[in-house]
Amino acid sequence: MSLVMPNGNGKFGREITADYNEINYLELDERKKAKLEMWIAKNIGDTLCRHYPNREWGVRVDLEGQLVVITCDSVSAEKGYFMHMAQKNIHDLQEQAKTAAGEILERHGLSRSRGFDADVLETLDRDLRDNVIADDSDASY
Repeated sequence: MSLVMPNGNGKFGREITADYNEINYLELDERKKAKLEMWIAKNIGDTLCRHYPNREWGVRVDLEGQLVVITCDSVSAEKGYFMHMAQKNIHDLQEQAKTAAGEILERHGLSRSRGFDADVLETLDRDLRDNVIADDSDASY
């Protein structure tokens, strides 16, 4: 049996020791940068998953280098499309990411349609690193 004791201000219940929802202005810059990178990657990734469903998309963001890398992990986790972030807002990046994703699919002879059958990915020729071998890709690395 547990007892609920007055919390010091005359009310019963637990005293709040920390509010994790408030903005912490003393947060380290590295942590802020990581959160922003994650937010950008999530927004772009959600856009790609809605626009080109049934594929595995990867988005890496480097704020320091002002770079976003789009990968289709169903095809290759090593090769991707590099986009520069300079002078672009999130909407611009999302639109450019859709174009980049379409290019990745076209280079590997995959359909860009929403009704894409993911089983097609299992029939593609792959190298030893499980990357899809495309006609215009260099399979030497």
